[in-house]
Amino acid sequence: MRAALLLLALALGFAIGADATTLLDYITFDGIDYIRWTTDEPGRPLTRDDLGPEFAIVECSFSEDNRRCSYGLDAAAAFLPSGTRVYAVQGYPTNFRLAAIWKDRIFLYQAWRNPRAKVGADLYDVVGKVRAIDVQRGEPPQAVATKPTAITSPHDVAALVEMIVTGAVRAPQVHAVAEPRYLVTLWLADGTTLGRVYFRETNELMGGVAVPADFARILERYLRPRSD
Repeated sequence: MRAALLLLALALGFAIGADATTLLDYITFDGIDYIRWTTDEPGRPLTRDDLGPEFAIVECSFSEDNRRCSYGLDAAAAFLPSGTRVYAVQGYPTNFRLAAIWKDRIFLYQAWRNPRAKVGADLYDVVGKVRAIDVQRGEPPQAVATKPTAITSPHDVAALVEMIVTGAVRAPQVHAVAEPRYLVTLWLADGTTLGRVYFRETNELMGGVAVPADFARILERYLRPRSD
């Protein structure tokens, strides 16, 4: 398991430590890698009413057989056991979101890498669905823990979404652990969220979406310390 998580973590710019298996989780179908944070997204959890038709079944699990079930293999999963049923999510295409049921719990997986995506809208189906955005500084750890900051201007929210959905998709780069980054959380109209890391030095939103420098300038405006 550690080797597969290391590969994914290097691409995302995370350090692998004792708690690595609490951070990263993935499934792969039709050449698309989907991930979830095991700390869970801040939005509402999915219910069975959110599930669409059955989409696929996990055929192998890295946690069960790491010799046969390598990272990136089609119908493979990191932690979900083989035989787990995977479903479409109502209102979203399957190349963006999938849901799996295991031990009576529903797990939301969202696309990270799609070799067929040309622009951000091909990777993240969020056009017309974003009602708010939060941002906070990510790794390297700050001296003082930070909380998400709400981006309050509808104009800024619309501008950020436009940059995401029109940004060209390139192969995700490998990021140094110390590279400055932000965690950007898109709050969608149905109460669910999409949290993705933005790497400032390369102007890349996780998944290989290239955004203009104005993306960082808007985020910094909200994160800048305010004088009373």
